[in-house]
Amino acid sequence: MGKKLFLNRLNLLLLIVVIPFFSPLNFIVFAVDQSFPSAVIKLPDNENAILVEKKSQTLFLYTFRANDLFVRFQVPCSTGEVSGIKQMAGDKKTPEGVYFLKDEYEDKYLSPIYGKKAFPTDYPNFIDKKAGKNGSAIWIHGTNKKLKPMDSNGCIALENSNVLKLSDYITLNSTPVIMVEEIDRIDRKILARQEESITLMLRQWIKAIEKGSYHDYLSFYSSEYLPDISWWEQWREIRKLADNLGSGLKVKSDRTGIYYHDRVFVVLFDCFLIFENNQTLLGQRKLFLENQNSRYKIIGDIFQNIKIPLIAAAKTLVRPGL
Repeated sequence: MGKKLFLNRLNLLLLIVVIPFFSPLNFIVFAVDQSFPSAVIKLPDNENAILVEKKSQTLFLYTFRANDLFVRFQVPCSTGEVSGIKQMAGDKKTPEGVYFLKDEYEDKYLSPIYGKKAFPTDYPNFIDKKAGKNGSAIWIHGTNKKLKPMDSNGCIALENSNVLKLSDYITLNSTPVIMVEEIDRIDRKILARQEESITLMLRQWIKAIEKGSYHDYLSFYSSEYLPDISWWEQWREIRKLADNLGSGLKVKSDRTGIYYHDRVFVVLFDCFLIFENNQTLLGQRKLFLENQNSRYKIIGDIFQNIKIPLIAAAKTLVRPGL
């Protein structure tokens, strides 16, 4: 009887220990965990985002595929030896914000400190300059020495094998590098609402360019930021000409990414001009937005990579040879 009682108690103990790992409750808990990094609101299909978390000295590569965002891999990194947000040249701090990689250098062009490969970022960006920050040469690069936490002059250093691995997932001027002290996570539903609202605002902004008045166009911009509108009168005349020819000019955005850091939203997209059956890539447009009184307002508007100016493309499409 003592042996049977022991076996019964053992079986009961096994049930108590094992059942939680296979019960539906655990799957429900996993399923409702819908938190995502607040920095990545929207990624174009098959695009990646690099998140650098200074607190944990970790680089994460996020990928968007099949309508889902997931961590493809994470690796240790080393950021600036001085904590805090970069303010000026030589302070040995790593900046925080949304950046993009401008170039790619192989080891034969690099000094040994940069390892096997290096990618310069576009620091200081528009927001940094507006805040009076300066400095340069903030790169993601490898290293030929042992990787130690907080051991760089402000760059993001990786082991050589990891920077080579990362290079397979980088598209210059498109893959964002978002540097933060600590990754903030929010509910997926909030991200979806942000994406919907910003996408709607972008469509309305494009409609104002296509058909609206100067005041319609200007209404999308913050009162503290005046965009360059020297082209508007010429653009309006070309629009009239296109309408008279029976087919208005259209502006199209494609491969739109939406990113966030410290109350600023960064929208990057390929910008096309369309007339009849002809489509011209103008370049990459980058908008910086703030939510002001429950409306997204543009606080910065630049071309990251200009292929052809808007007016020049419009003249070519509507009046060839002009």
